[in-house]
Amino acid sequence: MGEEHGQNIPEDFNLLEQFNSGEEDAFTRIVEKHSGPLINFLYRYTQNQSVSEDIAQEAFLRLYKAASGLKPGAKLSTILYKMAYNLAVDQARKNKSRSAMAPTQSLDSLGFEASTKHIAVQEMSPDSVYIKALRDEEIAAGLAELPDAQHAAIVLKAYENRSYAEIAEMMGLSISAVDSLIFRARQSLAKKLGSRKQLHDIY
Repeated sequence: MGEEHGQNIPEDFNLLEQFNSGEEDAFTRIVEKHSGPLINFLYRYTQNQSVSEDIAQEAFLRLYKAASGLKPGAKLSTILYKMAYNLAVDQARKNKSRSAMAPTQSLDSLGFEASTKHIAVQEMSPDSVYIKALRDEEIAAGLAELPDAQHAAIVLKAYENRSYAEIAEMMGLSISAVDSLIFRARQSLAKKLGSRKQLHDIY
């Protein structure tokens, strides 16, 4: 995913330039390109699909309104995720019951993962699929119990494959602060789940 982010920089801002020149379809292509991954991130953070979709919609609206003032520099996806993260933080402050809403289904079963992962799952034995589903649910529940900042940082690093610098930009923190958040998140999850092997996806 990291390589994909790097390749997307010129395309994203080219689309933004087209949009600023009056081509509305260009912004639609930006939405189509980033909505899936953004909702995926927000779902891992909020544990609520409907809320995640609402936040993503508001983030795209803010990007739409800010488009004329954006210049190539930070990745467009970083700017978008920063908007979405700030909205998600505001939502979390309004609703402190996130840990109580830990999902009973993994993201795989909700259809958010890439199709290649679904193919891999189809090739697994029934027992292996069941064990994987249990592990995913346990990790999701463990993530939901983390403090908000740790939760967001570890999701951006482990599942979005973002660099520490990108996460720092999105969250408005220093790189050292992000490093500390991710370290503490991994330590907490290791204590909750008791096995580094089980935590393979977040290392």
